[in-house]
Amino acid sequence: MKNMHHAIYELLKDKKSGYLLDAACGKGELGGALEKAGHQVFYMDKYANPHNIQRFVNADLNDFFPYNDEFFDFVVCAESLQYLENHEKLFREFRRVLKTGGSLIISFPNILTVFSRLYFLRRGYFQHFKPFRTKQHKEWDHFIYNIPSFVEVFELIRKNSFELRDTIALDIKLKNLLLYPFLKALYLPGVFFDKNRNTEKAEMIKRLASRELLTGNWLVISCVKVNNL
Repeated sequence: MKNMHHAIYELLKDKKSGYLLDAACGKGELGGALEKAGHQVFYMDKYANPHNIQRFVNADLNDFFPYNDEFFDFVVCAESLQYLENHEKLFREFRRVLKTGGSLIISFPNILTVFSRLYFLRRGYFQHFKPFRTKQHKEWDHFIYNIPSFVEVFELIRKNSFELRDTIALDIKLKNLLLYPFLKALYLPGVFFDKNRNTEKAEMIKRLASRELLTGNWLVISCVKVNNL
C-alpha cells in the first residue's frame, strides 16, 4: 500500500466495524486491508474490476453514486480529487451516502507547501501538475488536472455539514522544513491582529501556517458528518 493508504488504514483499523465505501478503489489494496480489519467494504471505480473484487461497482465519481442515502458508516477517497471535474457535486454525494456521525477520509496532493508556493510564484503552475511533459509520456497525460487546495477542501467540508477532525501530513521534504520557519513568521501578525476581531479568519490563518500544510506534500484529512442539510 502507498503511504496515504497506510495513514487511512491506521485511522480506521480500530474503529467499530461498519459499511465502508472505497471510492476510486484502484486495485483494492486499501479496501482489502480494511476488510481484514473487520469492515464490510464496497468498492467503486471508473475502471474495470481488475482482480474480481466482491461488492465492486463500475461507476464514475463525477456522476451520482449508485448507493442509497445514508448507507455507509465510512467513506474513503484516496489520491483522486485532482482528477475529478466537479468537487462540489462529489462532496454532496459523500454527504448523501454517509450516515450522520459517519466518517469521511480523503487524501490529496498538497499544493500549499512552502516550496510549492514559491514554485508557482516563479512559474505560474505547480511542480507536479505541469501543462506539459519534460520526460516520457505517461498514460495519465490525457487527464486535465483539477487541483483543489486545502482552503477549497475545507470550504467543501463546511458547506456539506462535515466537521474536520484530523489533518495528517505525509511525504515531508527537507526543503519544505528548511523554509517553513520563514513563511510561518509571515503569518504571525495576521494571527495576532485577527484573533480578537475575526476568530474564523484567525483559525484559517493558523491552519495555513501549520507545519502540516507548509511541509507535507500529501495531506490526509478526516472529518465527520455532523447533520443532514
